[in-house]
This record gives sequence, C-alpha cells and structure tokens, in this order.
Amino acid sequence: MIRILKSTAILLLATLLLGSGCEDGKRPWSSGAEPVIRLDSGPIVPRRDGVYRGIPFAAPPVGAGRWKPPQPVAPWTEPRRCDAFGPVCPQPHYSGPMSEDCLFLNVWTPAKRDGERLPVMVWFHGGAFISGSGSDELYDGAPLAGHGVVVVTCNYRLGVLGFLAHPLLSAESPDRVSGNYGLLDQVAALDWVRRNIAKFGGDPGNVTIFGQSAGAASVCLLMVNPLAKGLFHAAIAQSPAMVGMLRPLRQEQLGVAPAETVGLRLVQELGLDRARDMLSNLRQVPWAKLNAAAAGLETDLGVEVLKLVWVPTVDGTVIPAHPVRLFGQGRRQPVPLITGVTADESTIFLPLIMPQFASPADYQRSLKAMFGEKAAEVERLLPVRSSADLWPRLKQLLSAKWFGAWADYLAATAAYSRQPAWFYRFTRRAPKWAAQVLAEDTGQKQLSAHKLGVAHGTELFSVFGFTKILLGFGPSDWRFSDQVMAYWTNFAKTHRPQSAGLPDWQPYGSQRAYLEFGQEIRPRAPLDVKLYKLIADTWLVSAY
Repeated sequence: MIRILKSTAILLLATLLLGSGCEDGKRPWSSGAEPVIRLDSGPIVPRRDGVYRGIPFAAPPVGAGRWKPPQPVAPWTEPRRCDAFGPVCPQPHYSGPMSEDCLFLNVWTPAKRDGERLPVMVWFHGGAFISGSGSDELYDGAPLAGHGVVVVTCNYRLGVLGFLAHPLLSAESPDRVSGNYGLLDQVAALDWVRRNIAKFGGDPGNVTIFGQSAGAASVCLLMVNPLAKGLFHAAIAQSPAMVGMLRPLRQEQLGVAPAETVGLRLVQELGLDRARDMLSNLRQVPWAKLNAAAAGLETDLGVEVLKLVWVPTVDGTVIPAHPVRLFGQGRRQPVPLITGVTADESTIFLPLIMPQFASPADYQRSLKAMFGEKAAEVERLLPVRSSADLWPRLKQLLSAKWFGAWADYLAATAAYSRQPAWFYRFTRRAPKWAAQVLAEDTGQKQLSAHKLGVAHGTELFSVFGFTKILLGFGPSDWRFSDQVMAYWTNFAKTHRPQSAGLPDWQPYGSQRAYLEFGQEIRPRAPLDVKLYKLIADTWLVSAY
C-alpha cells in the first residue's frame, strides 16, 4: 500500500558493500553476430551482465501529453547503452532524480544465446499509487533471474499525474473518460514486453505479472482490464487491496466523491477554475505545485484506505465495473493466480489511525460505521473490553478488511470459476535491522520490531532475494528465500508453484488449503475465513 522501501542510507550501503546479492545469477548474454539489440523503437548495446536499465517504453507524458494515454516512443538510431535507471515518476518524500519523463523499464535476463524463450516476470511496484519505482534497490531482479526467468520492472505515473480525472479531460477522450493514466502505463509496459522481450531471451507467450500492495491491486485491475487481454498468462498478487480504495468517475457512491469532482476541486485549489483555456493552463503547472495543491484535499476527499486521494477510477473502460462484481461474476482473465498476505499487514498504518481510538466506545462506533448491521457479529469475533485491547484488535480488523478479505475473495472466486489459485500466509519475521528499515521507511520508526510483527511488505525481502548480511539476514534466511523464489519462478515457468524438493502447496478450494511461510514452510488447512466472510458480506453496501 505504502511504498515499503525507498532509497535509504542503510539499503544503499548494503548494496554498495555487498553487491546485488546474486552475482552468480547474472549470465553473460549477447545478440550473436549483431553488435546491437534491435528493439522496435531503436538499437541498444548488448550487456554481458544481462542487466538493462532505463529503457523507454512510452513517450514522455509531458506538455500536451500530460493526462493522456501513453504514446509510442519516438524511434532512435544511435545505440543506447541502457546502463542507468531512468528518473522516477514525481512523488513526495523522494530525494533522487524525478521527472515527468519517467516511463522507463528495466530488464534482467539470464539468457546466454539467441533463440532462448524463458518465462517472463513483470513486476509492478507498490506505494499506494503515490510513490515507488521499478528501480527501487529492493527490486533488483538478479536473484530471481538466477532461477531461470527474465525479470522486468517498470515505472508508471503516480498521484495527481497518474490519476487525475476532470470533466474536460473526459470530454477530450474518445472514450469520454479520464483518470487511470498510471494503469494505462502498465498496459503499455506489458505491450512493450509482448513486442520486444524475445530480443532478451524471453517468451512473450509466457508472461507472469506480479506486484505487492498497490502493485498487487494493479495486478487485480489488469485481470479485469479489457485493454490488457492476452498480454499476460499468470498473476501473483501479494497483499492486494481493493475495496475502500477506488472512486466512481461521475456519481458519488457510498459517500465516496467521484473522481471528476476531485479534479474540479484541484483546479479550484490552483485558482484555475475560471481560466479561459483551463486544460492548457493546468498542463503548464509545475508538478511540484500540483502535488502541493493535491495534498490539501486529503481531509475532505480521501477514500477509506489511508485517506488516499489519487486512486484508480471505475470508469467503465479501463475498469469496466467495480472489481467485486467483476470477480464475483467470473469476468476476469482466466489465468492461474497466487495471492496471500502477511500475518500483521496493518501494523505500519496503525500509528496513523490510533489517535481516533481512545476508548472501546470509539471502536464500537467505528464498527457500526464500517459494518452497519454486521457490526455486532464483527465485535463478537474481535471484542474490545479495555483500551489495552485496541491495538491488537485494530491490527486484526484492518489487516483483514484492507488485505486479507480481498485476497481470500480473489482465490475463492478463482476456484469457483475453475481457475487454479494458490493462497499463502507469510508469518516469518524479518531480522531486526530489516524490520527497522520497514518501520523507518513508512515513517513509523517508533515501532519496535516486536510491535511491527510480520508487517506489510515483509515478504519482499525473500521474494527478491534481498537478504543482506547488514540487514541481519543469515544462512537460514538465504535458504528460505531461495525456496520462496523457487515457488514464484516455478509458477512463472509451469503455472504451478510446486516442484520436487519443495513442501507441498495445494490449490485453494473448498478446503481453504494454504501454504505458511514461517520459520518453516508448511502446508496448512483450513484458513480461518469467518472474519473475511463477514467483511465481504458488507462490500458494495459499506465501502467503495
């Protein structure tokens, strides 16, 4: 949900001192007799380490291109070196290079000769749709690529630049909709993969999309986006969130202001509501000023999840209808799915929320607001008898409401539609220093490792093999991470996570079987879904 790791001094030091953590996973790769790799947009220089950074996949969305669908890259003729990451998309609290010209992707390939067709994994970063990048240190694709897959990471437009809707923007669109530009960037990245990934030894007919938090929400939205049909063949959604973090386009739903109304308010904040050529003026406002004005809308217009303002819009085109309805009706791309959660998803968010809960009475009022007639049933499952109960109960409640219930719904509706799905729970704590990084990078450095628990984003260290000694990881963690990466890359290769030598992982179905990634990896059943079911019963009558 929130971008879990930014460019911190600890991580940078670990990267500089210890390298990628998987140098053996980098294989020399060349393009045979050709001195260049010829993409459909222009040539790039082959790299022996198989790592290509900063490849443009769409034209810079600047000037007249701001708040428009991504356009093709202008072709180039001189070979590009692709040895440095492109700037990240504009976002708050980031100190590195930022630019609206940010639509770049990165490739890690272990291919050693022409003609290889390796499975492809395309990563969409988290960050609540307001922060993050494909070049975050944590998302180094070398360890995963060492398991025999091609890894792609990418940027997509964020915040007001990625998700602004406005009646005038809708009027200039052939589909009469606006917003969701960041989601359209993701489709453009996948289309680039379809056209070009074979040049890196990847198989465009075997693409797995995966993401965490907002990246997992993106995976879910790609599964129902008609524009993404056929661009991927399997999906992994790590800690996905959905209900409570969307907007309708034009009409208020369940107290959620429509996206076009939010756009009108932003224009007022900027003093441009009476400008003669409002869109032209708006497209000339510096992005830093846009972000500053946008920040002032959180109190009045934020959605349920973290009071976010710039979120995906149910526009009838990119998102044809509310995803609860689409997944419930089986209207999703019929691809195999892995999804799951960490044990303590909400702990990094609770310090922002706890001031609203001074007593058990506050908790009861909140349950009534969130669940209506189901509030008493929720309270029976999660009772609060004293103020000391507030933290553990809110942790359980919000972990389930924002993440667990949706992940269960994803897996269950897939099973009902006879599509294979696998569910996991990540219960293994990160080492002390890694936990500290999680807390500090989400502004919660006061949280102890004990109180943090197995927080939102903990699994990322293992999924990407980012298990540095300076973060407290050791040999048992390295073996554990290697198994996690094996499950993920097996799934990319065969659309099943299982392989010889790994603990059994059964598909999710009526038995609610799941895999626990704890101190040991072990199959478990059944998953306790009583709270999840209560939450799902209130969807579309309590939260958009």
